[in-house]
Parts: sequence; C-alpha cells; structure tokens
Amino acid sequence: MTTNEAYPVSSVRTTFRIVEALAERGPSGVTELAREVELSKSSVHKHLTTLESLNYVVKEESTYRLGLRFLGVGNRVRERSELYHAAKPAIDNLAKTAGAVTNLMVVEHGFGVYAYRAGETFDSDDRLPVVGGQVHLHATAGGKAILSQLSDEEIERIIDLHGLPSSTEKTITEKRALQRELRSIQDRGLAFERGEHMPSVQCVAAPVTAPGHPVGAITVSGSIEQMSGKKLEEDLAGLVVSTSNAIEVALLQR
Repeated sequence: MTTNEAYPVSSVRTTFRIVEALAERGPSGVTELAREVELSKSSVHKHLTTLESLNYVVKEESTYRLGLRFLGVGNRVRERSELYHAAKPAIDNLAKTAGAVTNLMVVEHGFGVYAYRAGETFDSDDRLPVVGGQVHLHATAGGKAILSQLSDEEIERIIDLHGLPSSTEKTITEKRALQRELRSIQDRGLAFERGEHMPSVQCVAAPVTAPGHPVGAITVSGSIEQMSGKKLEEDLAGLVVSTSNAIEVALLQR
C-alpha cells in the first residue's frame, strides 16, 4: 500500500499530526511545530489557523494549544458506550475498595485505549497514560487480558500490524513467550503486569467479555511498593475478577 492509498486526504493526515504534536508538547509556537512535524512554517500556520477558526485550537500570544472542545468530543463518544455506563459504577466502587487507580481499557485499531479511570494517583517515577491514551496490548495487563480472549488469527493480525515493541526491559517481545503468557492468563482469568510498560508500575487485570467476544478489561495499577506479593496476586486479583463479573452481568441486563 502506497502512502497516497493509505492516506487519500493528505491534508487531514497533516492536521492530525499537528494535533498530536500539540497534545504531546503542550503550547507551542509555529516554528517548534514545523520542526516537529517536518513541514514548512506556512503550512503549519494554515492548519493552525483553520483549527483555531473551528475552536479546536486556542492561540495565546505567539503560541497555540489544543482547546477543550476536544474533551467535549471525547466525552460525547464515551457517553454513547454501553460498556462505559455498565462499567463506571463498578469501577468507582473498586477504586474505593482497593484504594488504587482503576481503569477500563478497550481496544481500537489493535491498541489498548483507556476509556475511564477512577481512584487517586500514586507515587511513582512513571505517569500512567492519560484517559484516551493508547498503549500496546502486549505490554500491559489490560491488553494481555484482552488478547487472551482473542483467536490466534486475531492476535496474529495485531502483531503483524503493530509488532511487539519493547516499552521496558521486562516487556515480552517474543511471540512464543507471549503465547505462553496468554495461555496462562486464559487458565487463571487474570493478567499481571510487572514493570512491562512502565518500570515502576505493577498492575492486575481481568477481561470483560460479552457473549462470544471480549469488550474490554478492568485493571488496578499502583507502584511496586504499593502492589506486590499477596496484595497484588490475591487481594486485588479477587476484587478485579469480581468487578469484571459484575460488569458482564450489567451488560447482559442493558
């Protein structure tokens, strides 16, 4: 597939490259953005001016930042999700009971996307991806929980599409090792993450399934000091599984 076939409207691709650069960098000037996306300053300025006229970008003196209108779009998308409405009360309750950060992860385009989060932040050298942020499935507990419910063909397609890149030195990057891990997750109904996505973060997750297919995963995350040993592998694991079961029942009743 050529670049033109992959991106038939190149100007749209350019616009979103600029949007993503602003999301990553924060408020930036035209020169900085042009350097970041490797385009001329005049081209970047035209895209920014258009985004500003649509109220998606805010200009403050000589810099531009993303506007909160993006938040409104994201919230409207999430409000239309039956999974979100079924999961939110259970996730809020789990966060209070566990005293930890709790997430709902879904899959889009072969990536894990954090759709909702509850609970207080924790002390760590690493920051969790923002709600709406995407991560590689094989490097996270939630992602591995979801992968464990997919067919071999579906898993192969995701690996072909995104590979098995390393996030840390503990990330599983070999296909056979991932297959062994996924079989273990299938057997126990739980996935663990021990510094595989962020060095100082550990996580436990359980898949959420609807009849015949996975729809997401519930995860509880914390620092290594907060989540290890019996607390991670038994106490929190049991809470995550019971929460996943409650969401599956709620989905059937909707």
